[in-house]
Amino acid sequence: MTSDILIIGGGAIGLAIAVELKLRGANVTVLCRDFNAAATHAAAGMLAPDAENLTDEAMYALCWRSLALYPEWTHKLEELAGLPTLYWPCGILAPVYQQHEQQNTLLSPSARESPAYWLDKTAIQQYQPGLAAEVVGGWWYPENGQVDNRALARVLWTVAESVGVEIKNGVSVEAFLQQQGKVLGVQTSAGVFRASHYVLATGAWSNELLPFPVRPVKGQMLRLRVPESLPELPLKRILYGENTYIVPRRDRTIIIGATKEDVGFTPNNTPAGIQTLLQQATRLYPQLQDYPIEEFWWGFRPGTPDELPILGTSPCANLTLAVGHYRNGILLAPITAAIIADLITQEKSDPLLSHFHYSRFLPQSTPMFTHSANFTNGHRSVATLDNLDRNVITTEDSPLIIAGKTFRSRLMTGTGKYRSIAEMQQSIIASECQIVTVAVRRVQTKAAGHEGLAEALDWQKIWMLPNTAGCQTAEDAIRVARLGREMAKLLGQEDNNFVKLEVIPDPKYLLPDPIGTLQAAEQLVKEGFAVLPYINADPMLAKRLEEAGCATVMPLASPIGSGQGLKTTANIQIIIENSQIPVVVDAGIGAPSEAAQAMELGADALLINSAIALAKNPAAMARAMNLAAVAGRLAYLAGRMPIKDYASASSPLTGTISS
Repeated sequence: MTSDILIIGGGAIGLAIAVELKLRGANVTVLCRDFNAAATHAAAGMLAPDAENLTDEAMYALCWRSLALYPEWTHKLEELAGLPTLYWPCGILAPVYQQHEQQNTLLSPSARESPAYWLDKTAIQQYQPGLAAEVVGGWWYPENGQVDNRALARVLWTVAESVGVEIKNGVSVEAFLQQQGKVLGVQTSAGVFRASHYVLATGAWSNELLPFPVRPVKGQMLRLRVPESLPELPLKRILYGENTYIVPRRDRTIIIGATKEDVGFTPNNTPAGIQTLLQQATRLYPQLQDYPIEEFWWGFRPGTPDELPILGTSPCANLTLAVGHYRNGILLAPITAAIIADLITQEKSDPLLSHFHYSRFLPQSTPMFTHSANFTNGHRSVATLDNLDRNVITTEDSPLIIAGKTFRSRLMTGTGKYRSIAEMQQSIIASECQIVTVAVRRVQTKAAGHEGLAEALDWQKIWMLPNTAGCQTAEDAIRVARLGREMAKLLGQEDNNFVKLEVIPDPKYLLPDPIGTLQAAEQLVKEGFAVLPYINADPMLAKRLEEAGCATVMPLASPIGSGQGLKTTANIQIIIENSQIPVVVDAGIGAPSEAAQAMELGADALLINSAIALAKNPAAMARAMNLAAVAGRLAYLAGRMPIKDYASASSPLTGTISS
């Protein structure tokens, strides 16, 4: 049994991905263990990126992008299914009980995308009569809302079947069949299924198949019914209170949720759980205590240690991950479907995927300590880390992730300006870099110093970064980028869609054209490239390029090849502070001290070519730049001491013996 794409998991996430891929022309099969057991059915259907008070900016951006898709997405599904999803942008009220809560929450939406309005005690009681007298105010989020999660599940299932997705319900996946970094098939209760590509969307059960830190977080919920004696719905907005939420439906039912219990897959409702829910809900909206109870249920959220999803590539080349959505699976269904489909069908990695890559949970090693630091002066060892407790000096770090691809080294190098191919080879080895940028035009034209370049490096170990050096217009850069992608494929990197974008019409100062760069970036992103644009240290341009979908931004430290060092420090700091994608400092660094300084600012990586190639001993300088990048990164993570305007003795006088 084979298909183009096999999706494991038949909840909202799995079905949404299946529908999106099928509508793009793929042959899709879904394996579902138990459709009714999916967390989709146990949810409340809240669409609440603001009310959830998400603190992770990447997660907030992902949730808001998904919320923005909801009106069109649900309309399309309803037309295909002929059934309603009951999407309702009813808004959410977040009441608070104490004045100190009000003061804290006054700051919460200040930098957020959506409008949020603070309502004082009088205003909130007028806006929603019946709230408890102890409510002192609250936030009103008019653009948050809800969808009937069970209705959405029925619609997704119906649409999937109607467009030709093959759904196998009641099939349990028991194991992946893997070989040499690829999935060859899945062993199931119904035999072996095979596909060209696989998607894992198994929610809370993901850890049973692959060792990712996804655990079940049980939630108990209940449903009340509005008494027939009340002619109108008393609640027309979701109430998101302290440790509770109350979701009114247009069918005159009200959902109350939800407990949060780390009890594994322990089933059933409990008196303690239901009592807690009722106490919290009736405290917020007292008249609920007289409403009849219609239903109790429970479900298992797929939680991760940081409460963020795991999305994107996996250790297997043909397996994509879409798990760990925790409390926001319903909200994130449309954006997850879109970016996973882009990744599979177009090899287009959304910039946000880097924040949700599985590698963030891997044990982190520190490359600077993989070699014994045994420097010698003559025949005498003057320093060693061999006997030092390395836990004392390691600082938790995440790998460098660009467009979903993980790199250990934070130093990138180039291939130009070397006196010989041999010096270039030695320098790249000494630098321990994993990304090497190559000028497409110079390789294709076999320009001086680039003869035999393609054969000179081990492209099984080095990731090629084709660049558009020499291009003066956006159109020219787009054409050369396409050639670069084909060049990478010829060298065995079939999935390499990276391009370092350079648009430089100025022959004297070699400063990049911001308008041409943005134009070219927008087009290349549409074509599925992971774009790494070389730019002036312009914070506004950096943000525009990020919004356009670029994989990184690469601001110059000073004019390219000048060796002037960091001349744009203030602007680079602003770019780093405001960027949600990696920032790579590129151009102008002339010495290891400057490389370390750039990393101390918080840059994610460096690209250094001229300072290495033009050194008297390029290989030694490459090694020095490697150590500088490592030292700067470690210093940034360690956190430098504050700068003071006065002296402070290293050995204080307090407690010393005095005569």
